[in-house]
Parts: sequence; structure tokens; C-alpha cells
Amino acid sequence: SSSDSSSSTNKDPGQITRLHTNRGVIDCSVVNDKDQNKAGTVTPIPVVVAAGAWVPHILSLMDWYAPVYPLKGYSMSVSAEEALESSAGGSTKLSEQDLPSRIVADKYMYTTRLGKDEIRITSIGEFSGWSTHPTALVDKEFRREAVRQFPQLETLIDKAVTRCGHRPLVNDGILLLGRVSDTSNVYVSCGPGSNGWKLAMGSGDAVARLIEGQSFQQIQQEMGANVQTFDPSGRVMHAPWFAKLCRARWDI
Repeated sequence: SSSDSSSSTNKDPGQITRLHTNRGVIDCSVVNDKDQNKAGTVTPIPVVVAAGAWVPHILSLMDWYAPVYPLKGYSMSVSAEEALESSAGGSTKLSEQDLPSRIVADKYMYTTRLGKDEIRITSIGEFSGWSTHPTALVDKEFRREAVRQFPQLETLIDKAVTRCGHRPLVNDGILLLGRVSDTSNVYVSCGPGSNGWKLAMGSGDAVARLIEGQSFQQIQQEMGANVQTFDPSGRVMHAPWFAKLCRARWDI
């Protein structure tokens, strides 16, 4: 869950009690009336902060700092069908053998065939804040490298639209996965960098098990992974003054 403006936290014990969002206030606590032994007690609802590169923004609203940085990636898509059709009347006619059919990777970029028609070209890791607009100089270099690798697609590369997205990169390269220390109901799942699709299902399973109350040892026995390695304790820090500076710097 994410907060659009602010959240309310009880200090002892630390817990999220409600989220203020652009769709109204979400109550994050329930009164337990079913159990006679615990009648009237308030049970906090688990809140999982899994907003990718925007995790630092959300946690800063709670006076927490997370060392997650937006690594901006560049991509463009070229139509294989259009490439074949446009070359039909030219001096150099392309065939399927002239187009990438599987992953092509070198030092500068990755290219893959998605389905029958789309050729996806990706590259670059840029630190330039949270803007998803391409930087002109970087985009120019991106296109130059794409043409170097696929000169037969130069015309289509020149007119392709560059799209940017953020890879959430933790400063030490290790996932942030688990309960935020000194809170009872705040969990974080973030930081796979460019491996988000590879790790998403396992990360979701692990954080669900933690919320259910399983110990690190139980999870390791059942999943075969040492999830404690990803514990955010000592990395996600309660830092009110620094969080305030970050909010001012990020204009949130």
C-alpha cells in the first residue's frame, strides 16, 4: 500500500494506523470483537510498501529513510513486420534471418524478440532523479549504439519512441524484504534492480510468510532460501530530520 500525502504512526509500538491517499483515508486497524478474550483490542493491518523506485518517497512520509535509488533504463520497440515490408522495395531486402530471433546482448545493450512482431532494444543505466523522460544526450547515444548493432534497422530506430522506466536499486545491491524495525505492521519489498521479474514471485511469497508470522528459519526450511539476508533492519532507518530534508529535495 502507498500513501499519497502522509500517514499516521503510533510511536509505542510503532505502527501505521491510517493512510491518507488521493482516494481518501484508509484505516489500517481493526477492532477485534470476535474473540471474547481479546474483545475490543485493536489489531494493526499489515502494510506492505512495494512501490519500486518510489519506496524512498513513501517511507520518507513516515520519517524513514530507505537507500533505494532510481536507475533509469531506456528502451524502444521496432516492428519486425514493418522492417520486412519497408525493405521489400529497396536494394537490400531483409528476411527473418536478418532480424534478431532471441536475446542478443553485448556490453552496451540487450535486444530480444517479444512475440512475432516486436523487437525490444534496451540499454543504459542512468541516475537522474525520478523523471521518466529521456535525457537528450543519453538518448542520442542509445540510438547510436542501437544502429551500430542493427544497421539494417536504422530507419525504424530513428523514428522509434524512447521509453524510460526505473529499476529500484538498493545501495548494497541486496533486496529489502521484511518488517521495518521498530514497527509492528510495516513491511517493505523492494530493490531487485533489473531482476524484478525474476524475483517478484519469490519475494511476494517470502513477505507473505513473514506477515503470517513465520520465522526466518521456517521460511528457509520451506523455501530453501535464507530470507534473513534481505532483512531491512539497519538499512531502512528511522531518520526524521534526514527524511524531512529528502522530502524538501524531492518536493513531496
